[in-house]
Amino acid sequence: MIPVISIQDKTIASFIFGQEINLSTFQLVTAFDQFINKNCKRYIIETVPSYHMVTVFFNRTISSDLLTKEILAMWEKYPVGNALNTTKQITIPVCYEEPFALDLDRVSKEINLSKEQIIEKHCEPLYTVFFIGFLPGFPYLGGLQKDLYIPRLEIPRKNVQKGSVGIGGQQTGIYPVDSPGGWNIIGKTPIDLFNVKRKHPFLLQAGNQLKFEKISKEQFDELEQQLSKDSEYVFELLKMN
Repeated sequence: MIPVISIQDKTIASFIFGQEINLSTFQLVTAFDQFINKNCKRYIIETVPSYHMVTVFFNRTISSDLLTKEILAMWEKYPVGNALNTTKQITIPVCYEEPFALDLDRVSKEINLSKEQIIEKHCEPLYTVFFIGFLPGFPYLGGLQKDLYIPRLEIPRKNVQKGSVGIGGQQTGIYPVDSPGGWNIIGKTPIDLFNVKRKHPFLLQAGNQLKFEKISKEQFDELEQQLSKDSEYVFELLKMN
């Protein structure tokens, strides 16, 4: 697919692959981001991929010839299928019980599903990390079932605890640190997605795939205690390299 180009500044352009949030668009964005960093490094300072586009910061004034004749000509020949990084599959334990499920009762009423049905539907998909943003390590996940779509809170909370698992619109995500936020909180994980004390501070990266697994409050407390003693234990627990 040839992207639509939007020039925002003399040295900034966005390469847009449609408007939908889905896996196929994510794959194109990922492939294009890898392609331009690999093949056009002499032209660029950095790239910023998002759901449906890649914004490129060039080190020179952009010309139409540069964009269309050189970059897009090379992109048409790029093997997109070999560019994806979705090899890591991670299972994130989540407790959907009180006091963590702040909005589960209300969400249940608004979308007309029982709490058990919501938990089951939330744990069923294999999600893809489309990108990391908003907060250090915050994963924007694609794959939420349509039955669980619900608007964000009209008035965001002043503080959402790290590890809180929420739904907002057609997305689900995990708060990596304490933060203001407007997502509907349905559970919490004891896993630190971001920890500066670890050798690798960020747990997830774009392209990773994950599932949620329901755990009890007792299991949550046990895992939290183990992780507080050894921050690196998370990689052994999740079987990550």
